[in-house]
Amino acid sequence: MGKDIIGKAFSSTGEGFVGEWIKWILLIVCTFIQGITIGLIPLFNGYIVRIFSEKDSAPEINQWGKLFIDGWKYNIVCILYMIPAIIIAVIFGIFALLPAIMGFAFSGNVEEVMAIFGLLTGLMITGVAILLMALFMIMGLVRLGKTNKIGEAFNFGAIIKQIKDGVGWLGYIVYFVLLWIILVIYIVVISLLSLIPFLGIIFGIIITPLVWVFIAYYLKNIYEAGN
Repeated sequence: MGKDIIGKAFSSTGEGFVGEWIKWILLIVCTFIQGITIGLIPLFNGYIVRIFSEKDSAPEINQWGKLFIDGWKYNIVCILYMIPAIIIAVIFGIFALLPAIMGFAFSGNVEEVMAIFGLLTGLMITGVAILLMALFMIMGLVRLGKTNKIGEAFNFGAIIKQIKDGVGWLGYIVYFVLLWIILVIYIVVISLLSLIPFLGIIFGIIITPLVWVFIAYYLKNIYEAGN
């Protein structure tokens, strides 16, 4: 099953864009526009939603208004999923800040230790919350594409059933870890190439959209394993 999920993601990406230069250029344009507008014109995110929703390999890049709307649906789901982690970070940030202020005012070592402990604890708990939310969020985004309903991205019962009936929780966690490994490798490669003038930038502009399209198919294949 693992080879099918990864292999199909590679083949879908290749079949859709290798040799399809106009589509590839349009994809780069969508990514560039989204990047320079800091996600306010999320055309590329809208295309990711389209990949989730359609059965065809690498659907056409058209209907720009729909891409914009779907991109904002994608953004809203991500923001809502991250709210619990933000709340936790703020709460522990306040608990860490108060002892720090007291330590500064009274020059007390105990307050400084409490501040550091609170900060580290907050970072750890926030990190765990982000990972837990991400586990559900990425399948929620696929479900958003499948149903075209923001509310369905938070249908935890349906998401849990989809995972259990498909790759199973253990398999899903393995795929989740593998996803992070892929991202780390990609970041390292881009970082190394960026040491060569212009090469890293050019490579990033050309390859980055395809990397995320591959990841979109990868997530879609995991979700559809439960069908």
